[in-house]
Amino acid sequence: MPKVSCIVPVYNVEKYLRRCLDSLLSQTITDYEIICVNDCSPDGSLAILEEYRKKYPDKLRILQNEENMGQGRSRARAILEAKGEYICFVDSDDYIKSDYMETYLTEMEKGDFDFVIGGYIRDVEGKFQECLVSDSDWSILTYTVAWGKLFRRSFLVENAIDFSDKRQGEDVYFSLRVYYHCEHYKVIPYAGYYYYLNSNSTTGRMNYQLNFERTVTDMFDLLMKRCDLTKISEEKRRHIEYDYLANMINALITYGHGCGPARMKDKYEYFRQDRERRFPDYRHNSYVGLRKPKGQTLKIRMGVGVTMLLSRLHLERLMFQVISLLR
Repeated sequence: MPKVSCIVPVYNVEKYLRRCLDSLLSQTITDYEIICVNDCSPDGSLAILEEYRKKYPDKLRILQNEENMGQGRSRARAILEAKGEYICFVDSDDYIKSDYMETYLTEMEKGDFDFVIGGYIRDVEGKFQECLVSDSDWSILTYTVAWGKLFRRSFLVENAIDFSDKRQGEDVYFSLRVYYHCEHYKVIPYAGYYYYLNSNSTTGRMNYQLNFERTVTDMFDLLMKRCDLTKISEEKRRHIEYDYLANMINALITYGHGCGPARMKDKYEYFRQDRERRFPDYRHNSYVGLRKPKGQTLKIRMGVGVTMLLSRLHLERLMFQVISLLR
């Protein structure tokens, strides 16, 4: 049985797929398998997968979806098919360093961890920026991606941690489930995952027309349906509440700018009413501030802190109206 199962959802990525597969097949360890899930890709991706499977039959497996299921459900299917003791995820337009799996595996086996988190390198048309992750609980909630981590397979399977059926935001829900169930994890000062900024990816196509704030609420609805927040500590509940505020504010600021005052009015009212319904005590969240919480990124800290300060001054609506005019 392999130590690591590396899961790669594949859809319309023939331009980048060879780079991804070559990096996976150049690892400094050999005790791993690659599970590629072809999600009915309309381009030449399947032909490339078949080429590599013939060349590496003992290393690479292909799962063929009968219908287009999206990245989240493709990953979930592969988790059930995985044979490894540990699982990692790599997006098919990204790639990894040759010591990636060995580094994570070495750290994982130093203790009884549910998962290990590392940083990443942003690749924007050949310009690279290293991003390390702070050693705090916020790393799980802020760093809402499935990749850049190594999970104990039993942790995912026994807690039925999966992805949502939505085509956007599935990593938000996955990260919330991971945080809800986790007991032991480790953050390492290592960046071996190359995150390629692909304008054709789901993230690259995000804009105000997709109403990402609705997607965020769908993720939290699903979390609250499947997980009882009264059974976790007050600290964890407040962390999840803060994460809700951070995701909704990000949806309105990052993906809402330029939408125009009328559309922003609807978006803001949706956010205001939903937070009052879902987290009526959010004003007393002790983690909200300009200099806190410790370990949170400056961008998120300022976004949440400034927005909540303006809310107390009754200027929050005006801030979002100004943002709606920015192009």
